[in-house]
Amino acid sequence: MRVPRLFSIVAAIMLPVVFTQGQGDPASTLQRGWEELGLLNAGTAQQAFATAMAANPASREARLGNALAFLQLRSRTAGNSAAAVERLEDLRRENPDDDTGIAATYYLARIEQVHRITPNRPAAVAGYGALLAAHPSLPCAQLAAPNLALLLLYDDVPAPEWERRVTEIETLIPRLSTPEAVRDTRLILADAFIRLRHDHTRAYPLFAACLADATITRKPRLNGVLLQAAESAHQLGRSADEVRWYEQFLSEFPRDAKADEIHRRLASLPAPTAGSTEAAP
Repeated sequence: MRVPRLFSIVAAIMLPVVFTQGQGDPASTLQRGWEELGLLNAGTAQQAFATAMAANPASREARLGNALAFLQLRSRTAGNSAAAVERLEDLRRENPDDDTGIAATYYLARIEQVHRITPNRPAAVAGYGALLAAHPSLPCAQLAAPNLALLLLYDDVPAPEWERRVTEIETLIPRLSTPEAVRDTRLILADAFIRLRHDHTRAYPLFAACLADATITRKPRLNGVLLQAAESAHQLGRSADEVRWYEQFLSEFPRDAKADEIHRRLASLPAPTAGSTEAAP
């Protein structure tokens, strides 16, 4: 089984699209199941996976798709979540280290994070942490990293424990292997610095690094990060950087409703001289 790309299936959940070759399942049926799940057609997806399971009851891929479809049904009940959990736990228990078992571990943690009526944050943290420890370079572990950061940072803990968690995330980032995971984890950490500590000194390098890497490809997100970077640069007295981010914002979003205000801000700032961009903190 291989994982060539990702589909979004429910809010904040990314689903690996998997196609089986040479395992006895009709590849077209499995492909149709994943495509229907990616299009949020859970009922149709379940039918496709059921067909694949009838052709090969041992197909772990088809069983994974069947389990995940329960999370997407319009009647998002505790019973549907329980059905998904039961099937995912079976897959993980049988083999936690193949592609399907690893995906099951990821989605079990996601269920604890977002699908429970009362989220079980410690269980989600434990699941993501185990995945990152056992399979750090695999796609599901990369997806786990920003989710783990979100859970660790937005928890009501004493300041020393919060700082310990920040260090844990900062240590994790260099070990991530995909630009998307690095970007998302950096931005979650930067947002937490601003929202929870009003700490522009630590947030700004994270915003600037993501912009320098050009890894923010979604326009709405780029819009927000450029403004955050400019505001942090302003708070830190880095006027040349503030000008740079505002000018990039106007280049990317010339018709944005905030453009007039940004033009006014730029008019009040000293024009940067050649080579005046401040060194990164």
